[in-house]
This record gives sequence, C-alpha cells and structure tokens, in this order.
Amino acid sequence: MRRSRSRGFTLVEMLVTLAIFAVLLMIAIPSMRPFLQSQSVKNASMDISSTVALARSEAIKRNATVDVTANNAADWSQGWVVSQTAANIIRKQPTLANIVITPSSGSFSFSGNGRMTSTGATFTIKPVNKAGSQPLCLTVTVGATGRVESTKVTCP
Repeated sequence: MRRSRSRGFTLVEMLVTLAIFAVLLMIAIPSMRPFLQSQSVKNASMDISSTVALARSEAIKRNATVDVTANNAADWSQGWVVSQTAANIIRKQPTLANIVITPSSGSFSFSGNGRMTSTGATFTIKPVNKAGSQPLCLTVTVGATGRVESTKVTCP
C-alpha cells in the first residue's frame, strides 16, 4: 500500500510560527517609536523647505508678492496656506500630527524679485510626546534670500 505524502503546514506548525512572530513584534514595536517621531520631525522640516521653495519660485514666476500664512499663528503644525491673494490659493498644507512647530511669526512673504519682504523666519519643530533618551528637535531658519537651513537642537 502506498502512502501519499501531504504537502503544506500542519495547524500546530502554523500556530507556533505565529506565536514566535507575535513575540518578536512585541519586542520591536517600542523601539520603533523614537524612529517614527524623528521621521515626523524631519518630514515637517522638509515640508517647510518645500513650501519656501514653492513660494519663492511662484513669486518670481508671477512677479508678485506670494504669502505663506499659518492656519494657527502659534503652531504651524495646524497647516498653512501659500497664496498670492486671499482668493488665489496656490497650495494648502494639511495638519501635521504628533509634532509642534513654533514659528518666529505667523506669516512671511516673498516679493516678485524672490526676496523675503521681512528679514527671515525661524521655526522650531519638536515631537508632542517625546520618546527615547534624546528625541530629535530641529530649527529651520529661512534667510531673507529664501535659503533654508535646518539645524539639530536640544529639545526643550
């Protein structure tokens, strides 16, 4: 009599594999939180940099003043708007979760020649609930010419 050899996994083998995977996942999740927070801070920094580049290039292209205005003047993480006038919106930035962006002012503008109408702007970006021993905080400085510089700082 021939025995047929079955192929595949048994239920016990599958349950053991899932149990091992669950234990490894429970070990890995807490160490991912600081990484995800630092990525949120970096992404916010890049969002500000790209907004500055867009506003400056649109001001030059249109030969008109382009404004960048926060939805909440005290916390830019609530989003901001790039516009030529109140009726002519170029881009809306949505709310950024789990971070706080503290600005030096509630808005800034670029004139038609590509220079800021003020002396510059500074933003401090930090996570809401800091995880890890040294959470990442950044300061983004926008110069009068539109040059953006990002600097690591100690979280307050």
